[in-house]
Amino acid sequence: MRIRTLPIARLVPMAIRRPCLRCGRLTTNASRCDVHHQEWQRQRDAVRGSASQRGYDSAYRKARAAVLAEHRAKYGDWCPGWGGPAHSAQDLTADHIIPLAAGGSNRRNNLRVLCRSCNSRRGSRPDGFSVL
Repeated sequence: MRIRTLPIARLVPMAIRRPCLRCGRLTTNASRCDVHHQEWQRQRDAVRGSASQRGYDSAYRKARAAVLAEHRAKYGDWCPGWGGPAHSAQDLTADHIIPLAAGGSNRRNNLRVLCRSCNSRRGSRPDGFSVL
């Protein structure tokens, strides 16, 4: 009995192609072809504003670096967790205790360390509110 083998090309999944939301051209991007994605990104950035315009200026970057360095020196790569237990994490970020959108500041006493996942899960929710 002979075992039949498939060519490697058949085993590698093809990229899923979707129609662009703007022109209908098939693309491997999530929702828009390359041309229309760049156009959409420019429009989004114009409305959203730059990081500095949103309050993430050089003072924030310095405070963020200091808070992260202090945390890593004391605890290493360890996230205290938000809405869950503390855990090891490589992607630590500075989180605003009182979000800028709610009138918070970029001062060090308004920043704490969370991993990217916990920070994203928290969003702009106040402390004490958990999604778990």
